[in-house]
Amino acid sequence: MKTCITKGIVTVSLTAILLSCSSAWAAGKGGIGLAATRLVYSEGEEQISLGVRNTSPDVPYLIQSWVMTPDNKKSADFIITPPLFVLNPANENLLRIMYIGAPLAKDREPLFFTSVRAVPSTTKRKEGNTLKIATQSVIKLFWRPKGLAYPLGEAPAKLRCTSSADMVTVSNPTPYFITLTDLKIGGKVVKKSNNFPL
Repeated sequence: MKTCITKGIVTVSLTAILLSCSSAWAAGKGGIGLAATRLVYSEGEEQISLGVRNTSPDVPYLIQSWVMTPDNKKSADFIITPPLFVLNPANENLLRIMYIGAPLAKDREPLFFTSVRAVPSTTKRKEGNTLKIATQSVIKLFWRPKGLAYPLGEAPAKLRCTSSADMVTVSNPTPYFITLTDLKIGGKVVKKSNNFPL
């Protein structure tokens, strides 16, 4: 995997984070939040879980969840329980994710996506037209095989930077997914709108 960035000076400083489960609960005031920004499903685990929290003081939500492939299709290789449920105000619940498919790649981390849709309930009838807006949160789900070529902690040091013309190319030869959180070229921070994918 490669990321190309316009070059200032060839010296490149990278700050990378390895993709492991990280706490989130990123819900606004009165909404649905997830307990992680990404999930790692290690080979051999029977299941993994994802917390879902309703921070609204008075609105229940209908929660529907599923796993998608990178081409945005529902994956039949994972099941999530419960797939559909009502999450009452100021409550939380656990989604349990289980892999039931054929063996996956052994030499790298395959990528999937966990999708959680939240539809607010209408508890009282109101005069006139009302608009209900469903929200959908999508986070990455990585399958981590046993016995990869080297330990997870060694992966960031194996990133490679090469330069040509006005470009710097960052290559990830590792079997792990790595997110670059900061990038400096010649001591200057490269502005970005999102994390650099690798």
